[in-house]
Amino acid sequence: MRYTTTAFLLFSTISQASCIPVSSTDIQQFPAGTPFDIVLSTSSTSMSALRAAEPKTIDIDLFDNASQIKELAKTKTVICYFSAGTREDWRDDADQFRSADYGKAMEDWEGENWLDVTSQNVKDIMKGRIEYAAEMGCHAVDPDNVDGYDVRFYPSLLPTYTHTTTNTSLQSHQDGFSHPKSAYAAYVNYLASVAHANKLAIGLKNSLDIIPDVLSNIEFAVNEQCHEYGECARYAPLTKANKAVFNIEYGLRDCSQPRGVKLSTVLKSADQGLDKLGGQC
Repeated sequence: MRYTTTAFLLFSTISQASCIPVSSTDIQQFPAGTPFDIVLSTSSTSMSALRAAEPKTIDIDLFDNASQIKELAKTKTVICYFSAGTREDWRDDADQFRSADYGKAMEDWEGENWLDVTSQNVKDIMKGRIEYAAEMGCHAVDPDNVDGYDVRFYPSLLPTYTHTTTNTSLQSHQDGFSHPKSAYAAYVNYLASVAHANKLAIGLKNSLDIIPDVLSNIEFAVNEQCHEYGECARYAPLTKANKAVFNIEYGLRDCSQPRGVKLSTVLKSADQGLDKLGGQC
């Protein structure tokens, strides 16, 4: 998803740096039930408020909060958000993507296009972003938009067909490349290998269909609206593996826990602004 705050310069060549060791394996662990908060845009929140707030784990935008991450990491476990599956034309590294690297526009998010996750150039750019996250002092990364394999129904095609409700020609993968789920699973596992090489934990954002294929390589999951969409129960494999499921509900006040699943839920405003602290269940 898109959060329109000020971008910053992401260098095309970044030296690899490691985070402060946080566990015996140098990679942060997030046990099931770990409390968290998500404030992607911190422009309206002071550093003192961020540092003092509970809980200790916070998810913030990697790019828009670059100047704050190292300071925040002194007292917080910092998860750094970036989009791994879309090109955002307002980012300063947008010109590093080739025209063949991006496809369909992302619905409802102007200036954002789905990426070809099989492109080596795309992988190289994301490798640089993860290395940058390590250099900045992040403990983990939250790579968004890795569900381009989802099939969407396009009403704009309706005039072409008479039996519209069953015609599969009205459906298309939202990424525009028709890559199968396996391509996205391979992509997430690649990102995980880069993250771990840089001593960073990594989460799976939404993308529930590929949980079995990436579970052993992720430390947590981030979900949006699993209560609203009735999909929370599908996170049982993470709870069984004692890995956190960070859930965000926009406007829906539901703190229930499905059987066999331990959610860490925050209730945020319906506008998806993600610019205010609080809302933990």
